[in-house]
Amino acid sequence: MTRALLGLLTRIRLPGSAVNLESAAEQQYLFPLIGLLVGMMAALICTVLGHVFGREDSLVSGGLLIAAMYAITGIIHTEGLADLADGAIASGNSDRKRAVMKDPHIGVAAVIVVAVYLLIFFALATRLCAKADYTIGFALIPWGIPVAFGFVLSEVSGKLAMNTSMLIGPSAHRGMGSAFVEKANARTFAAALAIAIGPCALLAGFASIILLAGIAAGAAVTIVARTQFGGVSGDVFGAANEIGRMSSLILWVLII
Repeated sequence: MTRALLGLLTRIRLPGSAVNLESAAEQQYLFPLIGLLVGMMAALICTVLGHVFGREDSLVSGGLLIAAMYAITGIIHTEGLADLADGAIASGNSDRKRAVMKDPHIGVAAVIVVAVYLLIFFALATRLCAKADYTIGFALIPWGIPVAFGFVLSEVSGKLAMNTSMLIGPSAHRGMGSAFVEKANARTFAAALAIAIGPCALLAGFASIILLAGIAAGAAVTIVARTQFGGVSGDVFGAANEIGRMSSLILWVLII
């Protein structure tokens, strides 16, 4: 089933990775595991780029890292952020706003929000690539944490943001997102939280508190979605992932 979730949340395709939404919804507690894998890949790429280009050419490293990230994850989550922006700024009631979200054409709000998002993401990626050789220490663990590990925390945070949105709900309409909301409960969320905290706390100690940013971001996006659209959807989950990831990366950069 993890292979199917890879097919849903990334562009990685393995044998047997055909997505069954009903089964994927039942396994939503494994979302942070996918985030952990993607984050490890991002951290490795960041470290390699940092060594190849060094601090002087960290702008190049940051740009290449973002390109690699989208090659791994695709644009599905960023597309959700764009649709959320267009829907939120549209005039009219919830039905009208949801119709705008489904429109395949993008509006000015989507362009601006995604552009700002990518600029901030680029700045953060550049910062981490410039410090790829650095480690930071915390009193509670006897080893240094590689700066690039911030990508692991941020990707896991993004998936926790999605889990949070699914738990809070409700669904705005019948669709892909509704299956996940129906299967979400306190037990699945607790399992997702345990899967997220376990390896992150083991490797990063107290720094894993950054994962809370993902939960807060997921809750904030869900509140906006409930107010604007009457509930959550697949687009909202994607937006939650992006904002949860970004919030955690910002906190990580402040720490380092």
